[in-house]
Amino acid sequence: MATYVISDIHGHYHEFLEMLKVLNFSDADFMYVLGDVIDRGPEGLDIINDIRSRKNMQMFLGNHELMMINAIKYVEETGDCRVTIENMDDHLTPLQLWTHAANGGEGTFEEMMALSPKGREDMVGFLKSLPLIKRFKLGGVSYHLSHSYSLPRRFGNTVYQDHVSKKEMERIVWDSLLDREGNPYETPEEYPFYYKRDTYVVGHIFTQRLSHLDESGKAKIFKCNKYRGYRIIDLDCGMALNCRSSRLGCMCLETGEEFYISLMDDEANDSLFGV
Repeated sequence: MATYVISDIHGHYHEFLEMLKVLNFSDADFMYVLGDVIDRGPEGLDIINDIRSRKNMQMFLGNHELMMINAIKYVEETGDCRVTIENMDDHLTPLQLWTHAANGGEGTFEEMMALSPKGREDMVGFLKSLPLIKRFKLGGVSYHLSHSYSLPRRFGNTVYQDHVSKKEMERIVWDSLLDREGNPYETPEEYPFYYKRDTYVVGHIFTQRLSHLDESGKAKIFKCNKYRGYRIIDLDCGMALNCRSSRLGCMCLETGEEFYISLMDDEANDSLFGV
């Protein structure tokens, strides 16, 4: 039995299935999927349905799933399906925020609107049931899983969406220790999270932004024992970028072994960049 963690698949169902093959993933194994399953790639809902069909996978809420919940609620309450704006200074509706080019939700929105009303209700209901944070011990290590962030207070082992305020939920899926100014390797003046001894496993910030690449220019899982005072692992290897450095990264918690599926092979890279 092995325990795996993966994040930020972003609609790339083929690569997700390839990863399961590489892992030889079986019913005896377990996988935590740390959010941002949808958007950017073409098959986000297929990935969600696959995860829902398995008893040995646990999905977490990411910021893209939260945008989807808010956008579908907005559409149902107002009937406003406009995904474009005339002026960039205009206030964005929840739907326009989700489908904006910066977030890439337009394809997933079209998939959602192709579902029956009951199908949309079931999908949103599933997303609303997802946890935000989970803590557990494995092999003597206290792991702390979330899409991106945590809380400054004690909360036990699992945080669900109805356990926190709207502001707290947004921080958990949008904020990141990896995206702050200042030297991250200096001793911090303050510790924003309550559990200082946990190993934080997150996604959300693609490791290309940390210049964490292998010798071939592919993104790598980022691991650091002292990053702003915490042990942290970032699994997001940039599938949302849809570029030649993009990879789907997965890690086994028992062994620390890393597994990768590249979004583009070398032949595709050469074609894309005119080589």
